[in-house]
Order: sequence, then C-alpha cells, then structure tokens
Amino acid sequence: MADQDELRQGLGKYFGVCPSYHHSKACLCKNCPSYPGEGYMFCARGPVSGEISQECMCNDCYVYHQFALEGDYFCREE
Repeated sequence: MADQDELRQGLGKYFGVCPSYHHSKACLCKNCPSYPGEGYMFCARGPVSGEISQECMCNDCYVYHQFALEGDYFCREE
C-alpha cells in the first residue's frame, strides 16, 4: 500500500476533506458507537467535546480513505 504522503501528492494543491453532500452520504459517523449525538463528518468539520465512549469507525469510512486521513476519533477533542 502506498504511503500517506504519496497519496496526498496525487490529491491536488488544496488538500482537505470536502464536506459535500456526496461525501456526507458516505460518512459513518452516525453509525459509530462513539457518535456524540449530533453532527457528522467530524473529519471535515471538527470535533465536539466529550469523552470517547467506545470504539471508532473512522478507519472503515469511505471518506477516511478517499482523503487519505490519519488517526481516529475525529469526533472528540483530545
């Protein structure tokens, strides 16, 4: 598998997560055990406060792979 930096190079000048309707439909946030109760696409919109309650589904999400993201628990502040 290609390294994350190589993937980002192919994504263009303005790398970032696009919170478009198309991508929001593929978002797994609302099905995640750690879902904070409101919002979606935390990888694009930013976290909400609160404790991590259970496991994270970010690594399984289409948006996560589409934008070559790293990390997990985008819904929670550290």
